[in-house]
Amino acid sequence: MPNIDKLLEQSDAGFKRYTGIHKATFYDMLEAMRKHEASKTKSGRPSVLSLKEQILLALTYWREYRTLYHISMDFGIHESSASRIIRKVEDVLVDSGKFELPKKLPSRVYEDISWSVVIVDATETPIERPKKTKETTTAVRKNNTP
Repeated sequence: MPNIDKLLEQSDAGFKRYTGIHKATFYDMLEAMRKHEASKTKSGRPSVLSLKEQILLALTYWREYRTLYHISMDFGIHESSASRIIRKVEDVLVDSGKFELPKKLPSRVYEDISWSVVIVDATETPIERPKKTKETTTAVRKNNTP
């Protein structure tokens, strides 16, 4: 599991190199997560990771595009827990209103370029498959035919 305290001791440049964001942004994210946790009325499922580790897990996923399996192994949790944590962090940060894509793209620097933004949600989700039953299996249907 990555040592979050050791990472926070690094310079801002080193921290940004690892996570892709400045330390100040990380602390803003942490504050948004703390406000969300304080406003909850139900306790829900407790997480084995601290809020700092949950944010770092999400940042690792966004920054490195690693699979949830690999990230979950690094953080010592189950793959589905990693997915749930990433979705929770995303939802909390979006709901806070502090973390958004820029509304206007730069035009004065690249006047001859027409900008467009495409956002792709590439979150891993399990596929729901129908359960096999005796009636639907091929071998049973062959044996039951007259």
